[in-house]
Amino acid sequence: MKNNNFIKRQSAITVTRLTLLLLIFMLAAGCGSPAPSPTDVAAPRPAEPPSPTNTSAPPPAEPVTPTTEATAALPVTDTSAPASNLITGQHSFTAQSGDRNYLLFLPSNYGKDPAQKWPLILFLHGSGTSSTNTDMLLYEALPQILGFTPDFPFIVLSPQLTGKPGDEYWFQDKVEASVFSLLDEVTAAYAVDTARIYLTGVSIGGNGVWEYGLRHPDSFAALAPVMGFVGDTAGFHVPANICDLKDKPIWAFHGAIDTIVPLEAEQSLVDALKACNGNIQFTVYPDGDHDISGKVYQDQELYTWMLAQSLK
Repeated sequence: MKNNNFIKRQSAITVTRLTLLLLIFMLAAGCGSPAPSPTDVAAPRPAEPPSPTNTSAPPPAEPVTPTTEATAALPVTDTSAPASNLITGQHSFTAQSGDRNYLLFLPSNYGKDPAQKWPLILFLHGSGTSSTNTDMLLYEALPQILGFTPDFPFIVLSPQLTGKPGDEYWFQDKVEASVFSLLDEVTAAYAVDTARIYLTGVSIGGNGVWEYGLRHPDSFAALAPVMGFVGDTAGFHVPANICDLKDKPIWAFHGAIDTIVPLEAEQSLVDALKACNGNIQFTVYPDGDHDISGKVYQDQELYTWMLAQSLK
């Protein structure tokens, strides 16, 4: 009888312990947050496609006369352009000489016909995008447009001035030498139609268009300066040899109310070429300030006009 009572007591104690352990286990399990179901987690919003209008560029700097040559070092992250089987689209490189960063765009059909030669646009940016980082060039209208125009029918070469704005200018001898060395490098590596190389640029890049056109008239099939000039804010002027360009197809663009490079700076060049029967046309945007590049480079007529020009 005593044994039976003992067994009953032990059984009750065991049941009580098991009940307590079960309660402890349930409490412990309830301390963590339940895993969310797939429907509880918000999916990330899809990226919106880029707008066809150019974004705001950094504030333009007024062109000034430089006092020294640039000495800023280039980053070592970019690599020299590989052989001409590079994937299409726009990519960043450093010239083989190591002294010039640039963007290079290849059309989506590049290389499909090995015999095809492609026209090339050499684009000179404005002062606000001078840098050692080629991402800054994406503030410029033409490189930005290329980001969502894979079938653009030109190879486009966009070299970059080194350092901060004002460290370098396109007209400087050292810069000019590196740009033309880079142009030779690209035309040798890729299927470029050397009779159809076109030069365009904005602001100080527009100045570079006029300067390079005058110094190398046989290198380009046509010139398209945008907000261009010769000289600087201390005195814009018409060069004495302006009529050397009278047979060169030129299409210039300017804003009527430009407060950085006044209309007169380019109007005087246009008038001088017209006086010697130059092959020039001039588009003035009546409400345009120093911000017309988006309008210029989104106009398909510009590219149709370019393709109609070729070196003899």
